Amino acid sequence: MKKAPDERLKQIAIGVSIIVVLTVAVTGALAGWRLLPGLWCEWIGTMIGIMTTPFFMEASFLTIGLMIVIFLNHWRQHKDGDELVYLEQVTGPDLPKDLPDQAKWVIYRDKPLEGEQPSRLAQAEGALGIGDYEAARAWLGEMSHEELHHPQTLAVRRDLARATGKTELAEQLENELRSLGE
Repeated sequence: MKKAPDERLKQIAIGVSIIVVLTVAVTGALAGWRLLPGLWCEWIGTMIGIMTTPFFMEASFLTIGLMIVIFLNHWRQHKDGDELVYLEQVTGPDLPKDLPDQAKWVIYRDKPLEGEQPSRLAQAEGALGIGDYEAARAWLGEMSHEELHHPQTLAVRRDLARATGKTELAEQLENELRSLGE
């Protein structure tokens, strides 16, 4: 089995690398500022003098640390994308009691499409497709007389009759379908 990478190791490596870079930069500036030419030498010498003065040193490192945190946060947000997500949670009385918590919700980065209520015919076709003949009968039972004699509904009724072994009814519905087709 493949072990998942530990996120903490990555965070520690980033933190240690920041400290090492700062250590090298500060000690390099302290040791080598006199070797720089002209204005650079004067400017860096003045900044090192201000940064190592009591109270200013703490404030300068606080400022540098704050700038690093802001930069890392900006980089992470750019890499990860928008923090806004949509949460959809499954609820209801027919929810199994042994369903784990993580299976009760889902997170979408993009807003989900608006759901639509399928028609009774579509519900009946779906129920027939998965072999739930009782549900198909229930959906067909909710239809009006005109809906029941529509060609698509007649086809579903014929298929349901064939699936449940009612061959005479299936033949009648087939004849009615043929008469509507002529």
